[in-house]
Amino acid sequence: MPTPQLLKFIIIICSITSSEAFAASRCILPTLARPFAFNSQCKSRTSSGSTSLYSDRSHSSELDSAYEWLAESRVQNDPSIHGKIKWFHPNNTADSKIDDIEFKRIPLYPLGAVHVPHSGENHTIINIEPKNVKMAMDLMNGIWENSLFCASLRARDTNRVASVGTIMQLLDTDDRSIVGAKTWPGDELTLNRVVAKCRAVGVAEILSIEKCDYGEDDYLIAYVRIYNGEATTQNERSNEFDSIALQIIDDYQKVRSIYINSQSLASNELPKFARNAVQTLPTFDNTIVHNEMKFWMLVETWQMLCNTIRQSRRSRLQAIVNELSVAAAMQAKGPLELPVKRKSLPLDVQKQLDDLEQNASRDYLELGMEPVLDFQEIISMKRHIDRVMKLASMIQRERLRLEAKESLIQAFSEMELGEELVSGNYSRGSGKNAFD
Repeated sequence: MPTPQLLKFIIIICSITSSEAFAASRCILPTLARPFAFNSQCKSRTSSGSTSLYSDRSHSSELDSAYEWLAESRVQNDPSIHGKIKWFHPNNTADSKIDDIEFKRIPLYPLGAVHVPHSGENHTIINIEPKNVKMAMDLMNGIWENSLFCASLRARDTNRVASVGTIMQLLDTDDRSIVGAKTWPGDELTLNRVVAKCRAVGVAEILSIEKCDYGEDDYLIAYVRIYNGEATTQNERSNEFDSIALQIIDDYQKVRSIYINSQSLASNELPKFARNAVQTLPTFDNTIVHNEMKFWMLVETWQMLCNTIRQSRRSRLQAIVNELSVAAAMQAKGPLELPVKRKSLPLDVQKQLDDLEQNASRDYLELGMEPVLDFQEIISMKRHIDRVMKLASMIQRERLRLEAKESLIQAFSEMELGEELVSGNYSRGSGKNAFD
């Protein structure tokens, strides 16, 4: 009989379900590789600020924040920090072309992730749905000018799409599809898997969806207007911009320093693969904040850190969920069925897992380090100074959180040291730490 450790590994592998695409989210890795962020389509429903995060969910323990109800709730609870995100339903099509000489007609790719433009970094999208494979092939074959398409955030709860998206340019594709695979009864099938390497080159407002008789395997076509941005006035630059630029870099450098130098903190916040690689986080000076194009590099770096924090939390949560699921399934009579389905577990175990995931999601969102909605707000802003102020508030919040945590670590270390001195068990140079 397989050992529990082997069964845990099998569960992790077998529980991956089919989705429209896997959008690679940049995390801190030794080689700047990118783990895949799951993107799934959920049933459309009316959003509400009181709706549970995992109501009608199709996938759990992902710590996804691409929810319309969550975006609205953030604005209601703290309008001074969060901006409103505009959404539309992809079924709302236009009868005719937009009367705008600046519009472009390009493919639309709804995703569960936000891509930061102008950072110079490449992004990977793994296409497995026929319509997305078709889009990738059309882009690669030159059917669309400059191989451009618009990637826009799709809400998992309502299936609506954000009205501002990122203009992406397809650079290359790698067809890894498997032809001739067979199902258990022996039927042949084709497993699509086309890896697309892209670069985010701009931001666009989605004006409408082209009216067409879209089939199941047809991708959407949108009319978009490319953002040129609005210049920051000289008065804004002189009165507040310089001080904001200095503050945002000071906060960023402090956060970077804490993650690099505080081993006990890093061990709790970062996954194992990133604890040494965090030292590769770039340094910046305030001149990058003044440059509207280079500023996106700082935004991309911060999103990378947010993705890494989420990956750490997600890995720990999924390990616990998998362990509990395997343990409960092994107690049932009969052979063990893989993958373990949530609905097949006892009701008390299902409730335990639901509560665990919901509490983990709430704790994660309270960190303020989510890599989706905050960055959708940033790309939706037309003024550079607004984007800078938004990012400044995000980085400052993380600095305050880490400094408070470091103070707590120091207090516990001093408390432990005092107890050891009283008991006579302390030896100089022992290097003990209350959080080790």
